[in-house]
This record gives sequence, structure tokens and C-alpha cells, in this order.
Amino acid sequence: MKLAIQVPIKGKSSQRVPNKNFRDLNGKPLCHWLLDEIVQLPIDVDIYIDSEDKEVFQNLSIPAYSRFQYHTRESWFAEDHANGNHLLHQFALMNPDYDAYAQLFVTAVTLHHGIILEALSAFQKNVDKHDSLFLVTEETGWIWHEGKALNYDPSKPNGLPRSQDATYFKETTGMYMITRQAALQTGCRIGVNPLPYPVSPEYALDIDTMSDLKEAERLLRFQENS
Repeated sequence: MKLAIQVPIKGKSSQRVPNKNFRDLNGKPLCHWLLDEIVQLPIDVDIYIDSEDKEVFQNLSIPAYSRFQYHTRESWFAEDHANGNHLLHQFALMNPDYDAYAQLFVTAVTLHHGIILEALSAFQKNVDKHDSLFLVTEETGWIWHEGKALNYDPSKPNGLPRSQDATYFKETTGMYMITRQAALQTGCRIGVNPLPYPVSPEYALDIDTMSDLKEAERLLRFQENS
């Protein structure tokens, strides 16, 4: 399987976490935590930094990242209206010579290369049954959305399971994989028959707020000292 990994890093600053992708996190730029992990992946995996900003490419042009390739996206895909589906689809259209694509986000600062390798292997072994894969955590509890209960029936006396039996998957938003055919047919990063791949909560953090950043500082110190 010929695989390309897309790592979106936009130059536009985040409103909630200023200069998020390149701000200092425990002694090095935030984006380097994931990049230092994926640079250890097998050499036959092509890794692309995807950005609208050439300054991002310049900042990452260091010997340690010499294997990275660069994909310049149109500026539309750096705006708030663009989501992860848009990013993956435009990348697949511009780089059609791959069997599958993985999308990883540098905000997943605790994601270890061993977990990434395990997920890649699981996808390759199951690609005949699943057209995509995404990382999840397995959670428990009763879920409501838009005024409706999703995983139990509150209208029936026996519709209430034990809380430990009310399980569901929550996307980590750190890593996705999909075949070229599914990506081009659906325009999305999750296909019609996806494989949720569970990971421990310590690998599921995604930095979106200043509170997330504080938690990342704590988790990374813990991982380094353990």
C-alpha cells in the first residue's frame, strides 16, 4: 500500500490559542512534538506538510525534518469555513498517486509514533473490510444530542442500562486514514465503513483552548518522567 501522510499546519493564528502551532510548549515549538514522532515512521511512508503559508515551510526546513515534503494549499482551505474533510479531499485531488491517505494534526501533541504505527498496521490488515480508520477513546455515560437520548431509552423503565454498559466512542481528532477511492468518492476523511481504533486517553489530547495547553504541559512532563 502506497501511503501519504498529510500534516496540516496553517499559518493563520488561532483565536483561542495565539500562535498555536509554533508557540513554546515545554521547551520546543508545539508542532514539533508530533513532527518528532512521525519523522520516525518507516521511510517508505511519504510525509507532507500542508499549509497555505510558505513561512511554515521555511520554519520547518531543518535537517531533522529533511524527509518532509511540502504541499501548498489554496488560501480558502486556511479559513474557518474549511474543515478536516475539505483539507483531506483537496490533498487527495492534488496527490492522486497513493492508495491511501493519513491525516494527522500537530495539535495531538501526546500522540506517540508507536500508536501511529499500530493504527497504520491495523488499517492495512483490515482494508478489505474497512475503507477508513480513525482514533477514538472508549467512553461511558448517557449521551444526549439536540434534545434526544442517543444510547438509551429514557421513556422505558428498562431502557436505562448501567452507566458502565452505556459505552460509546469519541473521536480524538488526532489521526484519520482513508483509501483513495473512498476519499474521492465521499469527499470526506471517514468512509462508509470505517474502523474506530481505540487509544488510551493520554494519547487523545487535542489542543484547542488554553486549558488544553495547560493539560498538554502536564501530560508531556509526565510522559518524559515516566
